[in-house]
Amino acid sequence: MNNKKVYQGDLILEKDTVFEEDLKVDGSIIGKDGNRYNLTVKGNINCRNIDCRNIDCEDIDCEDINCGDIDCWNIDCEDINFYAICIAYQTFKCKSWKAKRDNFICKCLDGEIEIKEEKKFCDKCGSELK
Repeated sequence: MNNKKVYQGDLILEKDTVFEEDLKVDGSIIGKDGNRYNLTVKGNINCRNIDCRNIDCEDIDCEDINCGDIDCWNIDCEDINFYAICIAYQTFKCKSWKAKRDNFICKCLDGEIEIKEEKKFCDKCGSELK
């Protein structure tokens, strides 16, 4: 089980950032002075809104995720849960996504949303099955 890094209020990124644990932000994740940085979370993200260059994580659970409102060039996650908006500019890869309201926007502007296959592993040796 991953540890959890918790921030009260906004998390303001000043450079490309990697978290080795789950990340919970009671506010938004934004770049300092309007700049955008890469965010890698080796676990789950829980926050209100995200504005960054690229996101790479296991799961995202946000109030709004919008690449332009997460504002990202690329999204590569396992599971994404969002309230109303989830937009990527160039690439959008996930195993699953779900909106919390009926009237939502989920889109990749310059490509398609790619639903990743679930990885399967051998019960005996643990190696990935193709």
